[in-house]
Amino acid sequence: MQLREKKKTKHVMPTSAMGDVAFLILIFFLTSTVFTKDKGLKMLLPDKAEEEDIVQVKPENIVMVMINPAGAIRIKASGVEKDLSPHEYDEIKRIVEERLLERDTLLVVSLRASKEAPYKNMVHVLDQIKLCRVTMPDGRKLRANKISLIPTSEE
Repeated sequence: MQLREKKKTKHVMPTSAMGDVAFLILIFFLTSTVFTKDKGLKMLLPDKAEEEDIVQVKPENIVMVMINPAGAIRIKASGVEKDLSPHEYDEIKRIVEERLLERDTLLVVSLRASKEAPYKNMVHVLDQIKLCRVTMPDGRKLRANKISLIPTSEE
């Protein structure tokens, strides 16, 4: 007795709509994704100065804070020159506040950071400078408003 062979049926998945589905999913994710913009440091920068707008600042009115590529900090002010470790940020605040009391609104803080210096060190120093607030004997409250940021390539 001969048995008939069963016909083997091929199972095929229809692929004609897969391209459409793939593009619909792609369009969905492209339209529903929100890319956040990096905020960075919020600073108000002045317009480019003309030759006649450049102001000369006396050296005694400048507090210079320098950060080398290793992250070490040096602070120079009239009568003070100190090397600080990256963890002595409070000392920067103290020195700038002392100079604020002496120099009033004439004080300019110059932050010179090496391009190879750790970014977090520059941010910590900048935060300490912005935290400087003093009350003058006549009751006025002063802050370190004049901050100069200068990137350097040497130490």
